[in-house]
Amino acid sequence: MFSFRNYKSDEVYDLGKYLDFKVDVYDVINSPFLLKLKQLPVVQYYEVDKGFRDIDLISVDAYGNSFLGFYIQFYNDIFDTVIPEGTTLKLFSIDDLNVLCSDMSLGNV
Repeated sequence: MFSFRNYKSDEVYDLGKYLDFKVDVYDVINSPFLLKLKQLPVVQYYEVDKGFRDIDLISVDAYGNSFLGFYIQFYNDIFDTVIPEGTTLKLFSIDDLNVLCSDMSLGNV
């Protein structure tokens, strides 16, 4: 079963809460949370334009906060923090993400 290390955070979207910590690194390869994140359904597409190319600005524009930039990057298999104009990103539902976060916190994943 997935277990948390002694990590405390009040931020719902703090990724460190959902990743297993092994020896001295987070295990992103075998993370149940990240595997489930990739399985969330696409609910809309986001067309990157000149005004919102930084991943944190895209996060604010799409979800209303800057905490989801990494989630958007991982969901779309991209590594850059500045997204090329004209790129179409897949977006998940914030409600689906909240359910996943809640399930992880309760140990249901």
